[in-house]
Amino acid sequence: MANIDYINALGAGASFDTKSIVESLVQAERAGSEAQIQRKLASAEAKISGLGSATSILNILKEGAEKLNDAKDFNTLSLSNSQTSAFGASVSLDASAGTNSIEITSIAKEQRSISDGFDSKTTALNGSSDTTISISVGGGATQTLTVNGATLESVRDSINTANLGIKAEILDTGAASGNFRLQLVGESGANKSFTISSDAPALSFSQLQASSDAALKVNGVDFTRSSNTITDVIQGVTLNLNSATTGTATLAVNRDTSTAKQNILDFVALYNEAQLEFKKLTDSEIDGPLRGDTIFRGLLRNLNSIVLNQSSTPGDNVNSMSSMGISVDKTGQLLFDDKKLDAALASNFEEVIKIFSADTNDQTRFSSDAAGIAGDIKTLIENATASDGYLTTAEQALQSRTSGYNEDLEELNDRMAVIEERYNRQFLAMQSIIEEMNSTKESLISSLDNLPFTRKD
Repeated sequence: MANIDYINALGAGASFDTKSIVESLVQAERAGSEAQIQRKLASAEAKISGLGSATSILNILKEGAEKLNDAKDFNTLSLSNSQTSAFGASVSLDASAGTNSIEITSIAKEQRSISDGFDSKTTALNGSSDTTISISVGGGATQTLTVNGATLESVRDSINTANLGIKAEILDTGAASGNFRLQLVGESGANKSFTISSDAPALSFSQLQASSDAALKVNGVDFTRSSNTITDVIQGVTLNLNSATTGTATLAVNRDTSTAKQNILDFVALYNEAQLEFKKLTDSEIDGPLRGDTIFRGLLRNLNSIVLNQSSTPGDNVNSMSSMGISVDKTGQLLFDDKKLDAALASNFEEVIKIFSADTNDQTRFSSDAAGIAGDIKTLIENATASDGYLTTAEQALQSRTSGYNEDLEELNDRMAVIEERYNRQFLAMQSIIEEMNSTKESLISSLDNLPFTRKD
């Protein structure tokens, strides 16, 4: 809009402020359109802010659900081992709480054989002739390897490449002579013993250690295994044997429900806080920015239904949050009965896992399978906040609309500038007329003053 008063001289002839008059006329024409655009702009910006707040709140609530949506989130079993030097142990979700007696008589061992010493790793072992090496594993068929220009290095490489379950490695003992020796290491277990022979007179092997099975007694039952990593003698428990036990060891599997309980209570607290914030966003009495958003209200109804109704994966004794001591008051806030919650965790822990996680892990939002309370909440929120979800697309649409409103304001400013220019030109024309009239008046007065009969002398 022009800021120059083209007709400031008019004040002398017409006795009024033309600049103020023009500004008032332009403002009168601007006011209605500008107020309408500003109202639309303020409404859109408020809703954008509301959608952003709703997304943040939902994402915080989703973080709480993510601590309960996988069965592995409830894997809070702990182990107590009386002889940790003899064996280690780890536990998975399907283990059962209880005490186990373990007596290890022997651990599984691998056969180790070693060659005589050589002064060099690269000296030919059989002159210029090829070397034939014969190997049999576990009493099976003999495998024949032909090594051209055999050296310790080429024999090692040939055995390793054959993938017979035998690892060949060259050791440097540091002796003054004959310090290089070829060691062969088989797999553990009595049935993995091997024999090896060569037609090179210089290459022969002696056995350092024979292969053998692990022998142990678990809860009164004898077991023999070819590996020291044992997964099938105690359900859900992996044993890693290191040595024989001193007498009988005790391995206790303990159920710890404290972490699961705390995660459930944390989710209850997050849900209650979210409900208070959602009420502010949708309350018409305080002009909540999402008060008229029916889609968002539908999203909240679905969320509340998941939390308050029966789980999509119910158990026989625990099928909802209310059946484990979590209820809702008249304001929509969740309350919990500490004793009932502890009883559900103690007596029906597997069903608690089921109603929250459907006994599954890592379900995605694209799965159509029931996912339990926490899993369904996570899916609902992810669908709403994803790049193609309502909260995201609605905000993008409003951002686009806001840009349009700002363009409307710019167009209004341009239009008002033209109108102001028009008023300035009109007042300038009026000034010219008034100036001509004033000039004519002064000329007439001068002429009349100069007439003979008007002279006062």
